[in-house]
Amino acid sequence: MAVRKVAVTLPEELFEIVERARRIEHRTRSEVVQEALRTHFGEAVYVPSDEERRLLTAALDEPDASLRDWDQVRADLHSDR
Repeated sequence: MAVRKVAVTLPEELFEIVERARRIEHRTRSEVVQEALRTHFGEAVYVPSDEERRLLTAALDEPDASLRDWDQVRADLHSDR
């Protein structure tokens, strides 16, 4: 698959959302934006359940969220299943 670089200008609030998501999910900025575009254009990669969405939102709101271990976040998300 060919890859191309694209420069995108984002309003500060969207940039902060991307940054928080990538820190929490231990992903690159490109991965977060690619998933958002795929979802927007109908190729959803990941659709969280209501409970997963609640847990992800809570994790994003934690003051030290960037310090959480990804394996622990994933375990927390799947502990109620």
